[in-house]
Amino acid sequence: MIIDMHVHTRVSLDSPATVEDYCRAIKRFRRYHPFHGIVLTEHRVYHHDEKYKRIAEKYDILIFQGIEVDTNLGHMLLYGITNEFLRRIDISNRRIETSTIVQAINDSGGIAVPAHPFRESVIGVALEEKREEIQGISVIEELNGVNDRSQNEKASRLVFNNGLYGMAGSDAHFSNSHWFLTCATEFYNPIHTVEDLIGELKKGAFRPIVLDNSVMGKF
Repeated sequence: MIIDMHVHTRVSLDSPATVEDYCRAIKRFRRYHPFHGIVLTEHRVYHHDEKYKRIAEKYDILIFQGIEVDTNLGHMLLYGITNEFLRRIDISNRRIETSTIVQAINDSGGIAVPAHPFRESVIGVALEEKREEIQGISVIEELNGVNDRSQNEKASRLVFNNGLYGMAGSDAHFSNSHWFLTCATEFYNPIHTVEDLIGELKKGAFRPIVLDNSVMGKF
């Protein structure tokens, strides 16, 4: 199953895209290539909206929700958000201690994944140096659709050299071909719920993939 693990909408305030914009693009893309879902990782806000369930059913697309938070070392993608976690962490804070966020999401049964660890982040370097403050990380965003090649290559080397798992997300802020359907994560087992998603991430049963959206022309 193929899921884009890093997508932003207008809720993030730096994107004009709606969930339906992405779903319409996916519907066209699936004429040429399998694709199953997206994870909304809005900046510093958890926007739980019941209408997403209706949109998911309308387009037969999985729509999950996470968060992208700011830590003292860089951005972190969080999956498995619970009320307990939201009571414990002020997700609007732009300087959350990395060790605090990793511990809190792990305690809540979720998982933290460093986003673009070599772009606007020192998390990649911290992992290379095996700093104590970054312990508890097993998955990183190996491919990010907004990164340049060297940033993704550094992340791939980090995965290979340190026994980590690498996933991928577009980091889309727009639903056009420059931003969206550029890369994603292929899971080896079926995913139906966010709990399934977290379980597969923790097992490492996935791989990052590059998508060829040129088959669609400009969109």
